[in-house]
Amino acid sequence: MTDTQEIKNRLDLVDVVQDYGVQLRKSGRNYAGFCPFHPNTKTPAFYVFPETQTWRCFGACAEGGDVFSFVMKKNGWDFKETLVDLARRAGVTLEETRPKDAAREATEERHAALLDAASNYYHQLLLHAPQASDARGYVAGRALADDTVAAFRLGFALDSWDAAKTHFTAQGYSEDELLAVGLLTEHEQRHTRYDRFRGRLMIPIRDLDGRVVGFGARTLDPDGVPKYLNSPQTELFDKGRLIFGLDMAKRYIREKHEVVLVEGYLDVMTAWQHGFRNVVAQMGTSLTEAQLRLLQKQSKRFVLALDPDAAGAKATLRSLQLARETLDRDLDVRFDARGLVQLEGRLKADIRVVTLPEGQDPDKLIRSDPAAWPRLLAEARPVVDYVIRVVAAALEPGDAKGKSAAAAQVLPLIDDIADPVERDHYLKRLSKTLGIDEAALRQAAARQKKDRRPPTRQHPPRGETPAGGPPAAASYPPEPEAPPDDLGAPARAVLSSGGGKIATRRLRHASRLEENFLRQALEHPGALSAVNYLLGRHKQPEVSAADFVRVEDRALLDVIVQRATLPTVATIDELCDSLDSVLAQRVKALFAKPSTPGIKLDRLPDSLALSVLDWRLEKIREHNTILKQLLPSGSPAESKDELTGSYLAQVQEMGRINRARDAMTATGRRRAEQGLSGRKPR
Repeated sequence: MTDTQEIKNRLDLVDVVQDYGVQLRKSGRNYAGFCPFHPNTKTPAFYVFPETQTWRCFGACAEGGDVFSFVMKKNGWDFKETLVDLARRAGVTLEETRPKDAAREATEERHAALLDAASNYYHQLLLHAPQASDARGYVAGRALADDTVAAFRLGFALDSWDAAKTHFTAQGYSEDELLAVGLLTEHEQRHTRYDRFRGRLMIPIRDLDGRVVGFGARTLDPDGVPKYLNSPQTELFDKGRLIFGLDMAKRYIREKHEVVLVEGYLDVMTAWQHGFRNVVAQMGTSLTEAQLRLLQKQSKRFVLALDPDAAGAKATLRSLQLARETLDRDLDVRFDARGLVQLEGRLKADIRVVTLPEGQDPDKLIRSDPAAWPRLLAEARPVVDYVIRVVAAALEPGDAKGKSAAAAQVLPLIDDIADPVERDHYLKRLSKTLGIDEAALRQAAARQKKDRRPPTRQHPPRGETPAGGPPAAASYPPEPEAPPDDLGAPARAVLSSGGGKIATRRLRHASRLEENFLRQALEHPGALSAVNYLLGRHKQPEVSAADFVRVEDRALLDVIVQRATLPTVATIDELCDSLDSVLAQRVKALFAKPSTPGIKLDRLPDSLALSVLDWRLEKIREHNTILKQLLPSGSPAESKDELTGSYLAQVQEMGRINRARDAMTATGRRRAEQGLSGRKPR
C-alpha cells in the first residue's frame, strides 16, 4: 500500500473538509454545502461523497478530487507540503526514498494482476469444468443464487498437484511469482512446488479497493482438514488488515450507520443475498486495531454477531483471562473483550455484541427466518454489559469466592473504558448485578490497578497509530428532518428534490487513459508539448493537473514538464532515484502496466491528444449525470440558478470537445490515407 493510499484510508474527507470551516449538511448518503473556492451563497454547489471519499463543486469551479486535492487547493500548497501535513494528521510515518520501495510497488501491481487472473480462472472452472460438479452441488445446497456466485466470484480449484502451476506458467508467470502470492506451496525437504489449493471451493478475498489479494478455500470433503485453507501471509495478504466483504459492503454500512461482523465467509454471502448488505467477516482471528480502523471510516457502530460455540460463557471468560495474563503479545482468540474495550475508547466507537441462538449461525438463521436477523441485531449489548451478563449467569447463588473472581475478571475492562461517566455507570451496574457494595468494588479496582504490572508494548508497525495518537474522526452529524435554514430556500429545494438519491459511479476508462498518457509522456519527454500544440490548434486547453484524478499523477505532470526542459534525458530508473518515495512508487507502477500497443512514434501525439479529449468527455458525462439529480424539477432552461448554469456550461463544453475530436480524427485519417497513397512500391 502506498503512503497516499494509507493516508486516505485513515482520514475521512467529511471531517477534513469540516475542519477547514466548510459547513456541511447531510443530503441522503452525501454531504452538501457552499463551495469554499468561489462565491456561492444561494444554492449549495459543493458536495462530498463519503462512499468514494471524493468532493466536487457543481458550480463555477466545476472541479473535484480527493482529500489531497482539497487541501492543496484550500491552502495553495504543492503535493509535498500536503503529503507531509496529511501524513502527520493521519499518523502515517513517511519513509525516505529507497529504490526498493519503487520496485516493490511495481511488483505489487503484477502480483495483484496475477491474483485477479487466478480468481477468474477458478471462477470459470466452477461454472464449466466437469470436475466441479460436486462444488456446484455444494453451492446449490447452500442456496446461493447465480448472482451471488458471480458477485463474490466463487471458484473451484481442480484436484490436481500442478493444474494452476501449468496454467499460469504458460501465461508468462514464474513459479517464484506463483509462490509469492500463495498459489503454490513448497515441500520443505524435497523443495518441490505444487498447487496450494486442490479440490476446494475458492472464495476470493479482496481489499478495500476491490483488488483480489488472496483466497479462502473450503474443503468439499465432509472429513477434510482443514475446513478452510487461507492464502499464506504475503505482501498483499495480511489477515490482520483485511475484512472479508468490506469492498462490497462499505456503501451499505454507511447507509445503515452500522457494520455487522460475523465469522464465516458464507455467512456474509447469505446475508448479502437476502438484502443484509452491511455484513462483513473478520477473517477468523480476533479483531485488530487495523481492521477496526478500516471499519471506523464506514461507521462508528459495530455489532459482533458471534456464534454460540465461540461466544459462550466459558470461551468469553477464558479470553478475558488470557488477555489479562498475556497483554504483551497478540492473541488468536475470537472474543477479546478487554482488547475491544481499549480499542473502543481509542476509536471513539460503539462496539456491541450479540450471541446467536444455540445451534445457529448467521447463514442458517437468515436462510430459515430472514426476519429474525434484524430482531437479533437489535438485542446487541455493549461489550462490558455483555460480559457482566455472561459472568453473572455463571455464578452460583451465595458463592462469595465466585463473586470475587467475577469482579476480578470484569474490573480491568471497566478500568479500560475511556469515558469516566461510562466507567462509573458500569461500576454501579456490576455492584448491583453481583450484590457487592460499590465501595468494595472501587477498593478492589484500585488494588488491582496497583498490582497490575505495566504491559510491554512493542512499537506499532509502520502506518499504525499508537495510543494517544491523532484523534479518531468525529461522528457524522445526524441527518436533519429538513435542510437547515442557513443554507437558504434554493438549497432546500435542491436538497429535497432528490439529494437523497445521488448516485456516483466509477469512471470506466479515464484512469486507464490517464495512466497511459503519463507513461508515454515520461518515456517520450517531447510528447507533452506536441499534445498541447494539437489541443491548442483545436481551441482546447492544454493538459493541466486538473485533468488527472490521482494526486500523485497531478504531481507527476510537473515532473514531466521539467523533464522536457533538461538537456539530457535521464532513464526511468535514474528519474525514480531523484523522486521522493511516493512519486517513485507511482512511476514504477505505471511502467509495470502494459503500454498501449501498435502506436507508431510519429502518431503518438495524435493518439494521446485524442485520449485526453476522451477522458475529458467521460468526466463531464459523470459530472452531469450527478448534476441532473441535483437540479430542481423542471427543464434546466427554466431555472437560472448556479447549478443549472453549470450544467449548461458543461453541455456546451462537451460540444466543443466533440467538435475538436471529430476534427482531429478527420485530420488523422487524411494523414494516414496520404501516407498509404504516397508509399512507393517495392
